[in-house]
Amino acid sequence: MGLPEPVGRQSDVAYLPAAGHHVVLGTAGTGKTVMAMLRALYLSDPGVAGSGRTLLVTYNNALVAYLKHLAAETDRLDIRTYALFARGFLNHHGAMKGQAIVQSAKRRELIQSALQTVASKYKAHKFFERDPGWFEDEIIWISGMGLRTWGAYEAVDRLGRRTALSVSLRKVVWEIAEEYRLRRAAAGHSYDWHDLAASVRDHQTADDGPRMYRHVIIDEGQDLSPEEIRSLAEVVDPKGSVTFFGDYAQQIYGQGMSWRACGLKVARVEMFKDNYRNSTAIAEFAIALSEMPFFGRTDELVPPVAPRSKGSLPTLVACADRSQEVAVIQSIARQRGQVGTVAVIGRTWADAHEACAGMTVQRIKKDARFVWNDAPGVYCTTYHSAKGLEFDTVLMPFCSEDTVPLPEVVKALGVDDADERESKLLYVGITRAKSDLVITYSGTKTHLLPEGAGLCAEVQP
Repeated sequence: MGLPEPVGRQSDVAYLPAAGHHVVLGTAGTGKTVMAMLRALYLSDPGVAGSGRTLLVTYNNALVAYLKHLAAETDRLDIRTYALFARGFLNHHGAMKGQAIVQSAKRRELIQSALQTVASKYKAHKFFERDPGWFEDEIIWISGMGLRTWGAYEAVDRLGRRTALSVSLRKVVWEIAEEYRLRRAAAGHSYDWHDLAASVRDHQTADDGPRMYRHVIIDEGQDLSPEEIRSLAEVVDPKGSVTFFGDYAQQIYGQGMSWRACGLKVARVEMFKDNYRNSTAIAEFAIALSEMPFFGRTDELVPPVAPRSKGSLPTLVACADRSQEVAVIQSIARQRGQVGTVAVIGRTWADAHEACAGMTVQRIKKDARFVWNDAPGVYCTTYHSAKGLEFDTVLMPFCSEDTVPLPEVVKALGVDDADERESKLLYVGITRAKSDLVITYSGTKTHLLPEGAGLCAEVQP
């Protein structure tokens, strides 16, 4: 495929100064990934004044594969997930001995046991009856914000958290977090994936040698935590640059942060509003979703401009049951997959596998190696793993009221937080589609989808 030709002002971003901090914000379809790659290639070119070793970092392996598909790595350009960068950095500093990183399942187990231990010190209280997933999410948020002391957690504004928390309850959460860390260390783990960034910063502070990179480009920056972004800024040569690309409408990991919280020193923010990916009909459907009250608001949201190519309306298919949804999805996928790229996107991998059962598909997993191939065919993935990618046709099954938002997320976070996060996942799925979008449901469709005359076509099989 190669790197697409830049459109409009996209190429200008590549030539921003090769020193200092830069922020580029754009709505879905504005070509942020193309711009990030253009800038990475420019800054790593030995013929460019001020060039040097460059890191292009993003959130998941599927996006890394896509970026490498656009332009291969060289000895002056590294394309990495943040996790791979951090693990390599700490290994270089001798800080990754043994099973240093606790895996997700074990982390949940340790947090749950920490919760039980701390709860036993207090009188019975309904706070301790919250789903353990809520406490896990809060501890991840604490790590991501770089809060290292009780005083810092007590004073911080809990952005991205709709559930209020009194000082006394914050104190309990902090005790649980500290107990978790003690238990993790006792189990032989120095880190979990979410506090690697703090250790990167500590080791960089203690290292007075040359910095690892001259330039860092951050793609999908809204999904990296503030502490991760700070750590990336600190591994850059003082004469180099940091360029942040993001879209806060696609902030799906609950940090609720702005680049402004990361210490970046930016004179001017570059804003991109023109959508070059989606048809007008799909873009208008996504815009309507982003304007719904539960979607959440931030000063960093870029109001999109719908493209001129109208295209067909998104189609909502009301089915009798899940098996009929699968039949509809597979019929369309087989037909469209002969002439273009088709993504079947599920909320969970169980949903995606159910929708694609028996079909020949390519699976795109955010945490697995993937070799991108843009030939016609059917891709099976989830909202999280589809982030940053695009397809001719997107099929989204099982968008019913009893499945979206995901009941486990509602249980862990509460209705308000779940609605905000899950609606942004729907936004990500919808905006992956270039030409055609089909959403199926059985029973009652989820209340998270927008309604309105002319927004979509509602049909039955």
